[in-house]
This record gives sequence, C-alpha cells and structure tokens, in this order.
Amino acid sequence: MGFFKRLKNILRSNLYSKHESLEDIIYNDVSYTADDDNTKEYETSMNNNTQEIHKDMESEYYAILEVEYGSNFEKIKNGYRRLLRKYHPDLYQNKPEKQHIAMKLTEKINEAYSYFENKFK
Repeated sequence: MGFFKRLKNILRSNLYSKHESLEDIIYNDVSYTADDDNTKEYETSMNNNTQEIHKDMESEYYAILEVEYGSNFEKIKNGYRRLLRKYHPDLYQNKPEKQHIAMKLTEKINEAYSYFENKFK
C-alpha cells in the first residue's frame, strides 16, 4: 500500500468516526431524569455505549497496525515494527512534507501499539 494511500485511509477513519465524544453519546442517546427506573436505564445505556466505543477504538487500532482483528500480541508487535520501518520520519529527512506526514502516522501507530501493550501486559 502506498504512503499517501495509507495516510488517506487513516485520515478517513478519523474523519468518519461514529461519535465525536463520550458526552455526545450520553446526551444524545439517553435523556436523564431523577427517577430510579430512568437512572438504571441511563446507566445501562451508558455502559453499552462505552463498550461500543471501546470496541470501535480497538478495531481502529487493529486497522492502523494492519493486522487482523483479534490478533495475538506477537502479530501486533510484528505489524508495529514493520510499519515503523516503513514510515519512520527519519527516512524522509530530505522531504519535509513527507516527514511531517510520517510523524503523524508514527504517532497513530505508537498510540495503537501502546494501547495493545497495556491491554496484553
């Protein structure tokens, strides 16, 4: 996959995310009142929405690292290393525009890897 095509896919996934923030989900999906029944409903809905966000975020991280969803840590680590070898900013020292793009890509790659590193260890 070409450098710019990869960048386009990452940026597109960021632009078309389902939810802007947790607050948007909470306030748009459920109206909160002080009744006990509604409070339980609100908490249940909030837990379900949080789980959906977590799953969406995790699937996005798998996509960023270009590994299958549900891969083990070894495959994630290999994907991380492969992508860093390919998109490391030091490889583009003579091309400032590409170096800037590579820095953004490596930030995303590092974020995804640190998520899985914390999850599996």
